[in-house]
Amino acid sequence: MNKKDFKRYMQQGLGRCVCELKNTENITKYKDIVLWGCLHNLSYDTQCEGTRAYYVYELTTFFNDDDYFLVPIIKAFENIPRRADHTFSHFCELLGCFAEKGSADAKNALHKKYGELLSALTNKRRSSSYDFERDNFEQICITISSMEGKDAILRIAEDMGRLFRENPRYNGSDFDWFFSCIGQETGKRKLDALLRSESKKSQNILSFYENYIKLQEAPKQIVRESEMTPSACDLENEVSSAGKLSAASRVRFTRNASADEKLILAERIISEPDDYAKAELLSVFAHSSESFPLSHGAIIEYSRSSCEKLRDNAFEVLTSCQSEEVYSYARRLLYGRECVNYAVKMLLSNYKKEDKQLLLDELYKIPVDYSNESDWHSIGMHILGVKDQKVKLPGEFLCYIYETTLCSCCREYAVTELSKRRLLTKEMIEECRYDSNHSISEYVDRYYLER
Repeated sequence: MNKKDFKRYMQQGLGRCVCELKNTENITKYKDIVLWGCLHNLSYDTQCEGTRAYYVYELTTFFNDDDYFLVPIIKAFENIPRRADHTFSHFCELLGCFAEKGSADAKNALHKKYGELLSALTNKRRSSSYDFERDNFEQICITISSMEGKDAILRIAEDMGRLFRENPRYNGSDFDWFFSCIGQETGKRKLDALLRSESKKSQNILSFYENYIKLQEAPKQIVRESEMTPSACDLENEVSSAGKLSAASRVRFTRNASADEKLILAERIISEPDDYAKAELLSVFAHSSESFPLSHGAIIEYSRSSCEKLRDNAFEVLTSCQSEEVYSYARRLLYGRECVNYAVKMLLSNYKKEDKQLLLDELYKIPVDYSNESDWHSIGMHILGVKDQKVKLPGEFLCYIYETTLCSCCREYAVTELSKRRLLTKEMIEECRYDSNHSISEYVDRYYLER
């Protein structure tokens, strides 16, 4: 493996990097790359995947030189921009890994930042900008409480309760994720008993406990009439009055409307004379795995429209349409190098064995990077989703996702499907044991015995 390959696999979070460090005779050549990984948040989508802090920490352990990594990590952490919230989470969790293994420097860096953020929140008054300090404080509270347990929870409860008392801008709802995390870590009953007991000794912990109770007792959301499934007529009226559809109306109709109601909407789309209104109504079908229930020829015509919104929504709809008409159109687009990404998705939904190599060649041409300008992520999700359209793609398409995606959630789906088809190789199984996605490593450890 060369350094370029190693960096690429590390960005993907593949366990291949761990296997390489375990087996290579020249581990030093990767040291600077692992440091680069420590200084960057490698997750493609941190909200869905979480960070890959533990993964890169595991890579550092092969070098037996913590200071080489810790010194620049702490420096970067101390100077991190306030808006770099996902990177902040990465650094918190990474330093937490070092601290749990005994690093006083990592622990001190976390506590220093904790103090700075607490002070900033205590002194903060109204602001029109997003409160990144609040989110970062919540993250560091989660890291420290997970790392240090009961004593840390009580210290944070004291500090956070004081914050609630001194700055009415904040209350428990600002830190609901922290409350949830400590409840899971400690157990809700144990946490409740601990806080109830300690609240008798401290007004600040009492304030914290009262906010905790309020969140636990928050009533479940009631489904109101406005949240019920709209009809095709409702959607048409919404576009007519508001000029567009709300995301909520679109989602509720797509998920819950009957086949008959969807057919009615399709008929109204075809008969709608205004291109913009037509495009807005068509958007209901744009992100559905169901094939458009009427003429696909009409949707093909819309994909050639001079109205950009109608054209784009038509292409999105065509990616889930299954018919010879759509298949032929996709082939023409692909050979003409027009709208190639849409053409690939359309051919995947209308897969034929003779197109296997053509599609694989096109897929491997697509640049895969964090910007996603090539739309590689959507195409990968489409590969995984066509089984809902009764399309069974060959295993090579799942291997393409495994080998190229930056999204460990997509890789997880690919791994489980490859496993069901008994297509995981011994090498892949071994790599998966060290994958950045803990669900993948748990999966293979559960179903494949260690060799």
